[in-house]
Amino acid sequence: MGIYDNPRIERYAVLGGTIGATLFSRSLIGAPGPGKKGIVRDILVNVTTALVGTTSVPEIRVGTAASDNSFARWLLGTSATVGLGLGTYRARTLCTSAANRTGGIAMRLVDFANHIFLEGNNGAGTVSTAADSTTGFAYLPADTAFFITGVAGVGSPAGAGDLYVDIEWW
Repeated sequence: MGIYDNPRIERYAVLGGTIGATLFSRSLIGAPGPGKKGIVRDILVNVTTALVGTTSVPEIRVGTAASDNSFARWLLGTSATVGLGLGTYRARTLCTSAANRTGGIAMRLVDFANHIFLEGNNGAGTVSTAADSTTGFAYLPADTAFFITGVAGVGSPAGAGDLYVDIEWW
């Protein structure tokens, strides 16, 4: 029995970061195994200093480069201009409890433009509405570099906390 006979979720952590206040990026390597793949299942943030961006909120990206969000994106706010306050937040929970959630497409929340997408996007680096006819799934290749990036909010950015990205590999 091989390591990928059963899927497993790995948690990648960025602890004590200035999430929201400055740009940060971590390059990581996908789990080993030729022909294997991964998918972003969840992003969790523990906000210890409120996230601020008066023009646009801070965001988390998972992609092929620091500037890319092919695998996941989360705009860390309750609107495009109001960041998250103190507390712990899970992207998947927000998506799952959203109205009109249906299966068969990547997890997403579009209560404001490009708010959350997990498991990929519509191929344009943005979230699609539930009416999108494509699934939008995007898979991380094994043994290949990927990036977890925090983008500062725009307009008096601030914020700090811990970030966790859960990726299922098989």
